[in-house]
Amino acid sequence: MHQTPRFFSSISLFSAAMFLCVFVLGGCFNTYQLTQEEFSRLQASEEIPLTVKVKSGEELVVDRDTPIFVRSEGGRRYPITAYNFKMTPSQLVASDRDTLLAIGELKNYEVDLFSETQTILLIVGGVAIVTGLIVVTAITAGSKSFE
Repeated sequence: MHQTPRFFSSISLFSAAMFLCVFVLGGCFNTYQLTQEEFSRLQASEEIPLTVKVKSGEELVVDRDTPIFVRSEGGRRYPITAYNFKMTPSQLVASDRDTLLAIGELKNYEVDLFSETQTILLIVGGVAIVTGLIVVTAITAGSKSFE
């Protein structure tokens, strides 16, 4: 008697579900690039949150909890705390993160904003994939007999 092979074992199904959960918990962010001048406005401000203009022309609201970053010529991304750093003509100092960078070595100034739409679509897609895996596992499992 020949049984139908299983495509997914319970361990691989569990692993796929756990990977998906970890991926979804990260959420989705959109990254926007600022000019050096706009980024420098985030050093200190009387007005918090502050509206800044991104390179594409859109306006973003940046508060104290908004993730901001600088990217070096080599591609490394450094997190910076909004309203808690200092930029001079030659360097950027973020003392709370022990970061001292030469302005000449920085190529991008970035702001990450949480995207509710992308995150919802990711969750719906993940639920559909997990449901599909469960259905495929149930269909391909076959019947067991002790004869």
